[in-house]
Amino acid sequence: MTDVLSTLTRDVLFAPLDAEGRTETVVNRLRTAVTLGVLADGNQLPNEVELAAQFNVAPGTLREALAILRDEGIVETRRGRAGGSFIRVPDSLHVSHGLAILRSMSPGDLRDSSDWRATIAGSSAYFAAERASDENVQTLAALADDLGTAPDEATARRHDTRFHIELAAAAQSRRLSTAAINLQVAYAPVLPLVYEAPQVRKDVGAGLREVAELVRSGAADQARRLAWEIADETGRRLLQLRAGPRRPGTRGRTGKVAK
Repeated sequence: MTDVLSTLTRDVLFAPLDAEGRTETVVNRLRTAVTLGVLADGNQLPNEVELAAQFNVAPGTLREALAILRDEGIVETRRGRAGGSFIRVPDSLHVSHGLAILRSMSPGDLRDSSDWRATIAGSSAYFAAERASDENVQTLAALADDLGTAPDEATARRHDTRFHIELAAAAQSRRLSTAAINLQVAYAPVLPLVYEAPQVRKDVGAGLREVAELVRSGAADQARRLAWEIADETGRRLLQLRAGPRRPGTRGRTGKVAK
């Protein structure tokens, strides 16, 4: 299932745009592919003609997007026979990209996305409790533990994203898995702003570990309730960061996220 999920995530990120494209949309798709690990440091992008066709955008639109990503240090272009455009992952990418996405979302859009995330998480947990295999549960428990001990916000975000996608997969529903992936593509980039605080990483990891144990025991209603509550609390934190007087995600002297 992991390979299937990876393929689905890539399919979502590189799907043709609905309309003749905007540069900003292509930039956000490629940035998100990097933050989700679909594109890793050193990966070579397809040539400009192929990539433009894949996104269904004009070559000029794609070149503008790549120019923006070069300025941000995310793309490096090399000349010559072995040249092309290659991915680079700056240390600051995860937080800076998260800030840009958070600022671009209205409070209403952020609330809607958070509500949808909680709904998908709850439904996935409910059906996973009825259908998950032992292997599914082991994967969920390991991801929760890894989130709780993650050394930084970017690592925590990867484990959180993976947990929720694997939770949908454990429900044995391709539609739920696709919905979870589509949501994470849009939502995951802002998660590092929540996980800058180590205590939040620890608390959420412990909560998701409990969800995994409820799935293991077949307690569908309890698993749904807890998964929903954890996702809802994450949404509340993001709304607080979005509304805060200080720049979202900045640290005070204690190292905790300013609210």
